[in-house]
Amino acid sequence: MALELVVVTPEGEAFSEAVQQVVLPGEAGRFGVLESHERFLTPLVRGPMQIIKSGGTTEWAAISSGFAEVDGQKVVVLVDGCALSGEIDRSASENRRAEAARQLALLADTAENAGERLRLAEVVAKAELEVEVAGL
Repeated sequence: MALELVVVTPEGEAFSEAVQQVVLPGEAGRFGVLESHERFLTPLVRGPMQIIKSGGTTEWAAISSGFAEVDGQKVVVLVDGCALSGEIDRSASENRRAEAARQLALLADTAENAGERLRLAEVVAKAELEVEVAGL
């Protein structure tokens, strides 16, 4: 038997497959889930998700913050975004990160720019994670 992993984003199902183990980025650090794990619900932070498939091969994904629900036979990951390593265009992510960082550096640190600075910082963080995961 295997552990069923389902990753759901607002756009729909991003991943669904039987796996041996999944390692997720939690608020207190990374944690692994195997089949027959105790049932729990936990918040997730943006970070790399390691998927160890039944044959022992590993796949990586960049996930945003969200939640994971574990019930022993199934892990449901609910996140705002998920990019599997094979789907990430590393060059495009590097360019996106560089452009957002450039814009952020030029934007004055004022109350009226707070929203835009936060948005740009999110773009930088997401792109950095994608670059990291694409290299794994």
